[in-house]
Amino acid sequence: MRVYLPATLTDLSAAHGLSARTGRAVTEHLRAALGEQDDEETAEFAALVLAAADSLDLLAAADAPRRVVVAAEVSPATVRPTAADEEPGQVQVPAVGWDRVVSFHVDEPTPAVTQLVQNARTGQDGARQRVEELDLLWYDATERAELIAQDTPRS
Repeated sequence: MRVYLPATLTDLSAAHGLSARTGRAVTEHLRAALGEQDDEETAEFAALVLAAADSLDLLAAADAPRRVVVAAEVSPATVRPTAADEEPGQVQVPAVGWDRVVSFHVDEPTPAVTQLVQNARTGQDGARQRVEELDLLWYDATERAELIAQDTPRS
């Protein structure tokens, strides 16, 4: 089962993978929320977009500069959907090792995007909506070290 896990760039430095967390996946509740637009590609994209919004919420607490979504393949038996009246596609996922990760989805590392994300984190009017309209860049699972390096301040 493909799950989309909100994260921060700092999370990518963990030695063995991501800790257990709430993520997003294509669930029956998400499919119902999508209505007639419930083809697999649309549903997967919706789960990714919802996880990106969840990542934005993480940034305020972590004082992090960019949204990160980690896409991983996990056993469906380990994933627990949240209550049906909660967020569509929301699931509880146990710790995920780096060997289960298939890709990373990250905001572009430009000053303009970083500033917009900062504005959204601090609640500036309309900034959250503008951030949620931004596409995330795709990185292969093998590019984790490159992403970590982007987060390391240069002296």
